[in-house]
Amino acid sequence: MRRMEFCEKVITYKYSLYIVAYAVLQNEADAQDAVCSAILKAYEHLDQLKDARKFKAWIIAITKNEALQMKRKRLELPGDEKVEALLGSVQDHYNELWDVVQSLKEEFRLVIVLFYYDNLSLRDIARVLDIPIGTVKSRLNRGRELIKTSLEGKEEQV
Repeated sequence: MRRMEFCEKVITYKYSLYIVAYAVLQNEADAQDAVCSAILKAYEHLDQLKDARKFKAWIIAITKNEALQMKRKRLELPGDEKVEALLGSVQDHYNELWDVVQSLKEEFRLVIVLFYYDNLSLRDIARVLDIPIGTVKSRLNRGRELIKTSLEGKEEQV
């Protein structure tokens, strides 16, 4: 794959990469950092991509791994919640469904985001997350149930 083709594909999938990173990190700035790191890492290891048709799944997997690595390294500093309050809530920009998706446990949230927001197939999700396809199906179904329950609960409160 040539450099120009790589750049075009990154531009095409940049929003998908951000959505995946945000689903893991739940922080706008960290998600942007993870995407930048993933793009750099993908470019440096472009020779390891054996099938250019699998570029999207490959770069999403790299992004997911970068985000998970950042999450493990992230230190919770005292007073972070005060900084977040001063900056304003990122979640003000999203609708109710997105808020519910973000409240899911990471294992369900990632599958939901990859399936519905990135339109990846079950097979590609299994490849990206390195889990069996049956696990993808069960997490997708469980995630749907959790979203439905949460939205029904909010309707009852109104």
